[in-house]
Amino acid sequence: MDFDDINLAAVDDRRHEWIKLASKSGAGICELANCYRQRDDCMLRSMHCGSFNFSFRLNWDDDGEDWLIRFPLPGKSMFLDEKVRREALVMNYIARETTIPVPRVIAHGTSDEDPTGLGPFIIMTWIDGKMMSDILRQDDLSDKHDVLDLAIDLETLKTLYGEMEEVLLQLWGLNFSKIGSTDEDQWGKTIVDGRPLTRELNETYDTSVDYITSLLALQSTHLEQQRNSVYDSQDCREKYACRQLMKAFALNFIPQDDCGPFKLFCDDFCPGNVLVNDSLRIVGVLDWEFTYAAPSQFAASIPWWLLLRRPHSLLEQDGPDAFFESFLPKANIYLEALAERERTRGLTESDDRLSVRMRRSIEDRSAWFTVASHMGASVDLLYWDLYSMNIAGARGQASHTGFMT
Repeated sequence: MDFDDINLAAVDDRRHEWIKLASKSGAGICELANCYRQRDDCMLRSMHCGSFNFSFRLNWDDDGEDWLIRFPLPGKSMFLDEKVRREALVMNYIARETTIPVPRVIAHGTSDEDPTGLGPFIIMTWIDGKMMSDILRQDDLSDKHDVLDLAIDLETLKTLYGEMEEVLLQLWGLNFSKIGSTDEDQWGKTIVDGRPLTRELNETYDTSVDYITSLLALQSTHLEQQRNSVYDSQDCREKYACRQLMKAFALNFIPQDDCGPFKLFCDDFCPGNVLVNDSLRIVGVLDWEFTYAAPSQFAASIPWWLLLRRPHSLLEQDGPDAFFESFLPKANIYLEALAERERTRGLTESDDRLSVRMRRSIEDRSAWFTVASHMGASVDLLYWDLYSMNIAGARGQASHTGFMT
């Protein structure tokens, strides 16, 4: 579905105004950071603009580590104060419960606690390293998107996939009783009590059925309420059919552990948010803002990022046949490496092993239903090209024809 250009222009205007303010706020940013460093010689070393956040690298003349102060960009996310607070808490939780290398949180504050007027902030340690995506990607400057180099050295690919697998295996070991964002209770215990901030949902969920039903309902609401959601009557019928068929098939793909335990899942976990050293070992996993306790099938589906670019982008450019021709060999490499890593960790030969569930998600094609359900803006392309053609088969195509006529 296309963007609403009117709203998009308004968001861009807000972002540009914010960046103008940020460019003039160096002294205030340093003054704020000095309070936590207990010094008065902070210097801005560099600026970094991402898709959802704007960051400054901070340095002091004290031989200590550099810090990073990060602000969410207005208009790119909802509930900014809540978003920053929950990300800080989940980073602390992951650092406490796993050995995943995450930046150490120095401080975080709300909009009211930021004297610069730039909004809520989080200060964390700076980590030196190289983006894993820079090693994996095809070196083609004519393409503005990261694309996996299909000719990459096999051992390099296995090493990097293995590093990502270690992160996912550790996250798989964290269990929750509800679906939603994490928080802390009055005794400092991590609980789930907030909405998943990656979607416009306003409650926690006790079952996968309830959560996925809400996601699919949101996709229908999006179609009905966005002013430019369809081009013509045929496009309207196809998009309406897509959403109704997703709802009709949903119960076929709800996991057996519908009532939990639920797994910690980050929508934005990918090689573009992972730093490695010269030995290709992960030294930092960044950007945990879109992390929440999710249905286990989200965490147990084959990762979408094996080719770096999101599936809907590859489908739009190359079509489903070319997508599977590239994706499936890399998925086999990934799963073989994951199974070996599980064996070295002494994990038992059970059906609940992550490698078994990920392979099953390819075989029964439930992975594509999962991707389509939580990547709502791209549901039409994902449904008709991946789900309907490759999961529902003749039944799906017949349903498509029936809805269209």
